[in-house]
Parts: sequence; structure tokens; C-alpha cells
Amino acid sequence: MKQHFTKAFASILAVAAVGTPALALAQEAPAPADTPPAQAAPADDAETRQNAVRNMSLLMSALNSEQVEDGVKNVLMACIYSNSMRDITTAMDKAIAADPERFDRSDSGVMLGVMAGVCGYQPTADEADGAPAQPR
Repeated sequence: MKQHFTKAFASILAVAAVGTPALALAQEAPAPADTPPAQAAPADDAETRQNAVRNMSLLMSALNSEQVEDGVKNVLMACIYSNSMRDITTAMDKAIAADPERFDRSDSGVMLGVMAGVCGYQPTADEADGAPAQPR
């Protein structure tokens, strides 16, 4: 997987973020004390674990990249702080499975867009329209 990001990333991110459901786990209220414990999560398969490893590598690269906007980095950091990599990966896998023609797992820009989308990133109107990012 390529670990580089370009200015073209903005339009890919906007498309992917708009088309993916936000991860709702961060907004859930804590369970009351009298609620029975949740059932254990099903065992992950090797593919899910491998996707999680790739996603963690992508997340770390994005957080360290000067080409990824601070707003995206903030959303990603809040997401990993509030959710497990398993939950993020599962949400990404569901989004990709819903439209596999649209999302290419080998493209780090697309995968970062999917991750940002499931983490709740909302692109600005300019990004959603595919307008080029303004230089800083």
C-alpha cells in the first residue's frame, strides 16, 4: 500500500466521507450499572486483522503527514481515542462492502477518506463539490 498523500486527496476524501456512515460508537451513552454485560465480540478472521494492521499504519501515516489537513487529523485522533481499531476497521469494511466498485483498498487516499468518513469527518462545501484545496 502506498503511504503518500497528495493535494488530489481532498476530492477523494470529500467523496468517500460523504458516502460512508459515521461511526456512532463515540456518541453512545454509557450503559447503566444494572445493564447486563454485552456479549463478547465474535472472533476476527485473518483478513479483518490484516485490514486493521493496514488501517493502523494508514492512520499513523496520516497523523504524521503535512499533506493531511488538521481538521481530518483531529477527527481521526478523536476517533481512535474513543473507538477500538477493531470497531473502526469493521465500520470501514462495511462501508467498502456496500460499494466495492467505488473504494480501492490499494489506494491510501481512498482508504483515508473511508476512515475519515466512518469517523465522522464532514467535508466543507468546497471539498464536497470537489473544488481544489486552497493553498495555505
